[in-house]
Amino acid sequence: MKACAVIRPSLSRGIALLEVLLCSFILATGILAVLNMQALALGTAQTSAHLMRAEWLLNDILERMKANPTGFSAALESGAGGGLLGRCETLNGCTAAQLATHDLAQWQQRLTEWLPGGHGEIQPANWADFPSSATLYHVQVRWHGNDAGRGDAPVPRSSAMVAL
Repeated sequence: MKACAVIRPSLSRGIALLEVLLCSFILATGILAVLNMQALALGTAQTSAHLMRAEWLLNDILERMKANPTGFSAALESGAGGGLLGRCETLNGCTAAQLATHDLAQWQQRLTEWLPGGHGEIQPANWADFPSSATLYHVQVRWHGNDAGRGDAPVPRSSAMVAL
């Protein structure tokens, strides 16, 4: 008759606790990885939403500039700032230059409301091969990105050129 091997309790004591600790560490690492991916996805979604708004606002002012080229040329050359004019919301309420000033003020207001630290710039541009009969403008939309709290964070922008 063979003798059965007997495991002494002193050798197996603490192994179950070590297994529980190892499983807890693996589970905690997995949960932290999932939470990190979730935070990254939320940041990316917010950046995407800001970019979509910036592109919409950029296209909005470009279309307004194309629809009223004489008014925008006059308003941008004079550099006259103005506020929103209620009469420009009607069909025949204001001149082309007043409408352009109204559109610019409305655009700047939307930039500050819809984008964090949002602002826009419209500057005359020079292009060597462009005919001199039209004026070329460079339109930019800038805002603070998700890392705006850091000093070295870049400011995202959208830009386009338009000829009037």
